[in-house]
Amino acid sequence: MQSSIVLFDFDGTLADTFESGARLINQFAEQFGYSKIDFAKHKDHSARQLVKLSGVKWWQIPRLVRFFRRESSKRADEIKPFNGVVEMVRQLSQHCDVGILSTNSAETVGKFLTNNALDSYFCYIKTNVPLFGKSRALRRAVRFLHRNYTFILYVGDEIRDIEACRKVGLDIISVSWGFNSREALLASNNNVADSADQLGAMILQTI
Repeated sequence: MQSSIVLFDFDGTLADTFESGARLINQFAEQFGYSKIDFAKHKDHSARQLVKLSGVKWWQIPRLVRFFRRESSKRADEIKPFNGVVEMVRQLSQHCDVGILSTNSAETVGKFLTNNALDSYFCYIKTNVPLFGKSRALRRAVRFLHRNYTFILYVGDEIRDIEACRKVGLDIISVSWGFNSREALLASNNNVADSADQLGAMILQTI
């Protein structure tokens, strides 16, 4: 039994879903009555700031998240991993256990893992986490995982991930190739990886 486990975010960390996700959200802007967003120009903004910018009402968020999960699952076979991520996960699994904690759906995450021959590598998978409920989900995960692990590390691509980990008291390594810019991440977290190789090395130094 490994003494450490690394939990990965999915979108923007393992899976390159930024452009497809942005297109999908803007595609339905008129139907749901919110403003389109140029996500590439707002990579310094947090998810909360983008919700406010779009004009989405807070009470609409759960319904919208469920809708976009369903739509994303229809396109799951198109999702590609970031460069070097698959190899990094396989190598890392020789030193510690790995898991996933994500707001995306079980169907989408499952298809991605199957398509990239990663099905057998992740021993813990928690999906359908509420958009702004990650700290609660992490707290529950920590309570469960601490039965078997002495150290838990999270890897994510958003300011939202950093904030959630701080609330729970988890160490986090951020990756610069996802939702938020490197500069925005560095403003809240000194541990930022710029490549899968660098991420793997940073994880091994941390666990």
